[in-house]
Amino acid sequence: MRVSVPVNHNFYEEAPIREADLGNVFNVKKSGVKHLQQIFSSVYELKFGAEQLKQVKVFNFKRNRYFEQDEERLILRLYSREKIQQEKEFIIQTGLYAGVLFHKGCKINITTKYGDTFLKRMLNFVNDIYVDNEQIKAKKDETENQFLFIIAHLFIQALEKAVVLGLPQQYEKHQERSHKVRGTINFNDYLKRDIPFQGKLTTTFRERMYVQEIVDVLYLALRKLESVFGKEIHSRLLGLSQLLKQQYSGRFASYATIQKAKTHQSIDNPMYHGFKKVLEYAEIILLNKDVMPDNEKQNLATTGYLFDIAELYEIYLEKLLSRNFPNWFVSGQVEIPIYQQQFYRRSMFPDLILKHKVSGKIIALDAKFKKMEMQSKDIDRADLHQIHSYSGYYQNDLVASGLIYPLSKKIDFEYSHTESLYGSSSNDVHFVIDGIFVFENQTMRELIESENEFIKRISNLKSRCDN
Repeated sequence: MRVSVPVNHNFYEEAPIREADLGNVFNVKKSGVKHLQQIFSSVYELKFGAEQLKQVKVFNFKRNRYFEQDEERLILRLYSREKIQQEKEFIIQTGLYAGVLFHKGCKINITTKYGDTFLKRMLNFVNDIYVDNEQIKAKKDETENQFLFIIAHLFIQALEKAVVLGLPQQYEKHQERSHKVRGTINFNDYLKRDIPFQGKLTTTFRERMYVQEIVDVLYLALRKLESVFGKEIHSRLLGLSQLLKQQYSGRFASYATIQKAKTHQSIDNPMYHGFKKVLEYAEIILLNKDVMPDNEKQNLATTGYLFDIAELYEIYLEKLLSRNFPNWFVSGQVEIPIYQQQFYRRSMFPDLILKHKVSGKIIALDAKFKKMEMQSKDIDRADLHQIHSYSGYYQNDLVASGLIYPLSKKIDFEYSHTESLYGSSSNDVHFVIDGIFVFENQTMRELIESENEFIKRISNLKSRCDN
């Protein structure tokens, strides 16, 4: 039993599953439909603070969080509804966590929307890779597991960056008996074995060697990805792949081996520091049995892997704006403390704050990974109130604010941009609903064009400060 649904799906119950279609949607025969109906018989709700989440591994892109995530954030909701004299309907709702979940023998694959090109672009930005070619054709992932695809992509990109200065090495002590002198002569051995002298000496020397545990972990991670995605997944690392194959010990990397690789002193060297992140990804790849579980684990209540797509989108926008606006400080999740002397003290955290390096003027933006087709219902009331709260805090320093979406429709300036906050003539603070136009089969060239159009529109907002 399996089904694929996008993130932020079915919020208004606009896509119910009819009882007659339930088997087809979940790819099961008639005999399995009864079990599916039992899964939907009561409301099942998985939120960020739920007890069941302990068996689900949630992957974060940001190492340091300034605030605890809302425990009421929805991940998955399953339920059914029945109207008088109408066929029973089954509802699947998702939040902003993508990945794969296994619930009572059912595999639920939560996808990211908007196609692989946009997803790869965002993942590249996480690893500070900004030059993209067209997609390399690779074997289709038959597991339909987007989380594994994402980890694979992050692992390959991080490894490609880290290996520029070579694989981690360490000095190892060796002894050699030969006609050549290398290092220091072992006089104890000489006195025992080489009197009278027979032409050979025992010498002790130190030699730089690849760290075996790291080599084994990297090699096996690449092999596992190759078995799922094909050799094309690491086509740009063929030289490294051959080197790892030559240096591989032939032993399986146990949990202890992986931990030894992750904590090896060689990666504390700034030269090899990038391998820390690489080995974290490799650990997930090698130990993620829950991603493709065996029959025993399928019967557990809820297991799986998830990542926060909203967080990924925030990082992508932060780095996109930072690269294109060198005269501005671009900061993500800036803490705004309010009422600090009162019992109701709080902090607000706008997603993106642009601060001009000379004038100190501010542009406040909130990233929203939600559907945007330029209709009134696409704007959530809470989101609109939130960005106006941030805007009110910065007051006279503010030149513009707005909500930034992945757009499903080309933007219309007349309806999405205003020259004053609240639509009032009492101020000249611009307010915008904007974003990057993306769609399912978009090419990398088309996506970069959409980015450039977005940057051009934001440039018009900040032009008053740059002059």
